[in-house]
Amino acid sequence: MWLASFALCALLGLPGAGHAPGQGVRVVDAVNVTNAREEVAHELDGEEMTVGEAAGRKWRSAAGWFSYALRIYEDTSLTIVCTFGDSGGTREVFDILVDGRKAAARVRESQGSNPREFRLSLPLAETAGKTEVIVTFRARPGAFTARLLEVRTVQEHLE
Repeated sequence: MWLASFALCALLGLPGAGHAPGQGVRVVDAVNVTNAREEVAHELDGEEMTVGEAAGRKWRSAAGWFSYALRIYEDTSLTIVCTFGDSGGTREVFDILVDGRKAAARVRESQGSNPREFRLSLPLAETAGKTEVIVTFRARPGAFTARLLEVRTVQEHLE
């Protein structure tokens, strides 16, 4: 398990790839929307959802909303990393909510076919004592959420 976390940190260029076992920045949980089992395991819920494929990758979007439950560590600040695909020419204006609280508002223009990452950092005061967060992507009226490829929780953790 540690080796997989180490390799993922190294691959993502995250600090912690060179730390000793038992400490450093780690991917705690992730949902890759190309895997239906992962979506079910992370309690996918939503309204007016759609899926599609572009450049060989499956994505999820919504004219309404969709959400996932992701595991976190209860004792450190949290970074949520979202990987979005190209908008495909749709209007993307949406909010990202964490446990029902608006944490970010996004407006995205068409950006080519390369995936783009968005990082959302939350202080420990907002996640202390929690072992899970619900991350919701909610479209604004007349728009869509971005085309999500993956969402993951990343945290510093000492064992």
